[in-house]
Amino acid sequence: MRRHPPYILLFSFALILSLTLGGCSGDEASSSSGRNDASGEDGPSTGDQDRIQVGDARNVDVSSLSRLERQEIERAWQQFVTRSPLWPVTLRAIVQRGGAGPYVISENLFRHFFTASIYSKKSEIRRVAQSAALIGEPAVAYFAKPLVEDLVPLGKAVVANVPDPNDPKARIRKTFHHFQIDDFTRRDAAMVLSKIGPPAVPTLASRELLHAARPSGRRYAAFALGKIADNAAVDALAGYMASSAHWQDRAAAAQALGAALRKNRAARPVLEQALQDPDEFVRKKADQALAGKTKLPF
Repeated sequence: MRRHPPYILLFSFALILSLTLGGCSGDEASSSSGRNDASGEDGPSTGDQDRIQVGDARNVDVSSLSRLERQEIERAWQQFVTRSPLWPVTLRAIVQRGGAGPYVISENLFRHFFTASIYSKKSEIRRVAQSAALIGEPAVAYFAKPLVEDLVPLGKAVVANVPDPNDPKARIRKTFHHFQIDDFTRRDAAMVLSKIGPPAVPTLASRELLHAARPSGRRYAAFALGKIADNAAVDALAGYMASSAHWQDRAAAAQALGAALRKNRAARPVLEQALQDPDEFVRKKADQALAGKTKLPF
């Protein structure tokens, strides 16, 4: 895994967003399922899971950015928002330069992902995934966090139009300071991670995700590993299959390995061993995987 300069730290949202960039707002989307319901009045969730750290502790020193770099990032983000064909070129230049820039862009992508999730805008989520794939590792921790947490701080508020709880036919503007995570969002975050590919594997394969995350979070992490399907991902799934006491987890591992098998033959012996699993459902999933009948939710 690539090492990072010491100034880079995980999830200092307020610090990242002290560079005020043009982000995505609820006005950019046209239809909504109203799935997420996290507002500034919500406090952080409690419990052991909230103490889980994803990856190494990071802190992005935005003050290290020059005025010209800040202006370039602002222009780049406007290119993303306006769907400019220049966006991929500009983004690659920012990523190649390194430093804080890729993390600032990743933070903005995560906020855009939040709004796209509220409105169930699949096309926008796919755009986020494509951009996160160009960024690589600096984007990983942002999209891994929803697999672990129920409530993720946004740092900079996002305003969206959502259904009025007192009138289902009406809509109200609501300010969100936290991202309330549900299983739909976990699925979408895992899809983004799968598009990032091998740079996401060390985080997806970590104990924090495959063992300590929410049940749906660790299973979606397994599915992302199955989509990536390189040797490191298959090894992680083999370990997950061998070590999990939960039949649901082992079944998810078998499904993920079935997806990986399409790209990597190393998944086959693990699935053949899974045919001896004590649980009938796990054996069924392994058999389906070996027969090429695996279907993942993304």
